[in-house]
Amino acid sequence: MNPTPEQADAVNAYGDGLDLVLQAGAGCGKSSTLKMIAKSDRRRRMTYVAYNSAIAADARRSFPSNVMAKTGHGLAFDQRYGQRLNRPRQTAHQAAQALDIRKILGIVGATPSILTDLGGMKAMTSKIIMRMALDTVERFCHSADPEITQKHLPHFDGLKKNRGEVLKLVLPVARAAWEDLKEDESVLNLNHDHYLKMWALSRPTIPTDVVLLDEAQDTNDVLSAVLLDQEHAQRIAVGDSAQQIYSWRGANDALQKFVNELGCPELTLSQSFRFGPAVAARANVWLRLIGAPLRLTGWEAAESTVGPLDAPDAILCRTNAGAMGIVMEALAAGRKVALVGGGGDIKRLAWAAEALQGGQPTDHPELMGFASWDDVRQYATEEDGSLEVLVKLIDEHGPDRIVAAADGLCSEQQAELVVSTAHRSKGREWPAVRIHADFRAPKPDQKTGLVVLSREEARLAYVAVTRAREQLDDTALAWVRDVTAVSE
Repeated sequence: MNPTPEQADAVNAYGDGLDLVLQAGAGCGKSSTLKMIAKSDRRRRMTYVAYNSAIAADARRSFPSNVMAKTGHGLAFDQRYGQRLNRPRQTAHQAAQALDIRKILGIVGATPSILTDLGGMKAMTSKIIMRMALDTVERFCHSADPEITQKHLPHFDGLKKNRGEVLKLVLPVARAAWEDLKEDESVLNLNHDHYLKMWALSRPTIPTDVVLLDEAQDTNDVLSAVLLDQEHAQRIAVGDSAQQIYSWRGANDALQKFVNELGCPELTLSQSFRFGPAVAARANVWLRLIGAPLRLTGWEAAESTVGPLDAPDAILCRTNAGAMGIVMEALAAGRKVALVGGGGDIKRLAWAAEALQGGQPTDHPELMGFASWDDVRQYATEEDGSLEVLVKLIDEHGPDRIVAAADGLCSEQQAELVVSTAHRSKGREWPAVRIHADFRAPKPDQKTGLVVLSREEARLAYVAVTRAREQLDDTALAWVRDVTAVSE
């Protein structure tokens, strides 16, 4: 394959020895460009940092032998962690007992309670405090920070107004948990993000001449900081800032970090080889909305169309609940359905809802701030529309039917229809794609009248529409024409 002029510019910039950022739009050949760079200079040791293990495995097969392909976790892994990673699953309740959090907090007697956003009292059991503490440790591990502080505590629905009281219970436990995890004989289970953070804090030097960072727009700060520290190496970051969709779990745009901290040039790859002009035009609507400098050029050889689809290959949803609703409709119609990522997430949500319906607490991160299912219903109506889809799904079908449907899924190879959240669709593509209606239109601001969409929601829509190769049905996103402003 002959390089495009943009790809040739990228290879030449590498040859000049420059640190480099490549903004590569959806389907614009970023992987093939990195291979061109690697093949242009087989004498130098290169480390390709992949977004996930599947991409790393593919790179090991397709890149030249001078390239070591690993994930960030693969770079950090040490054999001494193996036994701790293979321990039996540890529940939040078991972790709370192992760490003895009542002793850490000096709790004697009754379980502490916290006033919820809806005015009721939420019992803060040891299990729930431990779950919140482990989530806090996880956010700390994604950051470049040297210590756990209050900014690492997530915001939990139902407990946002009384955050100070949550901090008093959770922060000491999170700090104690991290101190334990650093020990070889920890009582808490180690996970991959834990050892990545410990590696990063050791200020490692990667034995390489060139670092190639892929999907840089969704790189956690912990890994970005390590790669920016590799001053002995030439560093090339590749990605698409418009596809940054994981900031809610700690990922940030390393492309901009490279530009700001290394002062390196920023080149673009704008010729898409995935779809034709019609889909490219839809993608450019979203790029224009978020103020991205990049515009995609569709591949003239690809005959893509945009319009209603009766039988798409894939339906992309905003939420897990929306995806499960489509799955249940398709199964009821006798179709073979696959859900990208499997049904585990929605089953855990259903079990959490069932616990609340039965008057029991749950440590599910989306629902642990609520004392009952009625509280979830009220909160979804009054405070947070994003929970409305879940409430409707649970109330219409019940947890048991949802779990049974999740167990009735088939593999993607066997499926007549593939269903995915937009987040899980990243890096994927299908011939014919429909966007589901749970991408909700933003409501006008009551004070200004502006219809404001968050930037990350706009980026997620851009990711969704660019998964289609031949046919795209984005009717559910027609409200984009009414958006008048974008917020951070």
